[in-house]
Amino acid sequence: MQAMSHRDREIPLLRMPVTSEVFARKPELPALVLVHGLGSAGNIWKTLHAGLEEHFSIYPVDLPGHGSAPLHDEPLDPRSLAHSIVVAMEKDHGVREFHVAGNSLGGWIALELAAQFPDRVKSVTALAPAGLWHEGPTQKLPPSLLARILAKISQYFLRLAYHLPPLKALGYKKITHLWRELSFESCKDSVIAMARSVGYMPMWKAIRFQKFDSSISEEIPVSIVFGDYDLTLPHPRAQERAVAPRHSKWIVVDNCAHVIMWNYPALTVDFIKRTAFSRA
Repeated sequence: MQAMSHRDREIPLLRMPVTSEVFARKPELPALVLVHGLGSAGNIWKTLHAGLEEHFSIYPVDLPGHGSAPLHDEPLDPRSLAHSIVVAMEKDHGVREFHVAGNSLGGWIALELAAQFPDRVKSVTALAPAGLWHEGPTQKLPPSLLARILAKISQYFLRLAYHLPPLKALGYKKITHLWRELSFESCKDSVIAMARSVGYMPMWKAIRFQKFDSSISEEIPVSIVFGDYDLTLPHPRAQERAVAPRHSKWIVVDNCAHVIMWNYPALTVDFIKRTAFSRA
């Protein structure tokens, strides 16, 4: 009997704890899935909506235990989360094919989506993706733990915390050296997301000792974008080009930190569009 190819394989439509909204839904526009990082939520992409909605139907997802998505006992490694997103997109929105962009852990998940589901994913824009190291992280506590502690405290006096430069610097200086320029809306969304992310520690435990080691078809355009001032995933330890797909376009942005869409939203939109339409 002839073996079933990956392209022919159907994805079981079990309910998975990934949630998403849709913005600018138009039948003629391609779907774009946006995947946030550890301790974040789908609303981190707000500043990009205006630039993207003329070109895509936008689906920012909330990963398990983040934003509006529940947390149960499901596996939380990047490959399993990629499967959850594929299931949620088809079951909740009827979307089988899409472009994907992700930041940090979301960038790693975006790469796994393309590797595991080449018949579904049309392009990948990985913004400061995790997983591009030769050895996975071994420490028990994530490097952003201080930001989580501060978020849990400052969520109760957000406006005051926002106007206290030392406190704002503690929370954001490591992920963006342009922390002074962050809007109150961006800070509020990120603080609430981090403070309430019950999936924060379970997801960190799931990626310890792990790395991206999958193959992506050369037919799928891949862009990997890092800032030259990334202190969260610094060069070269967490930016190993040898681990990335060989055909990926590697981009380094000057004067930019870890959360690229906060530093340069218009440039981030351009990266996503260029990658998605590179084969057009």
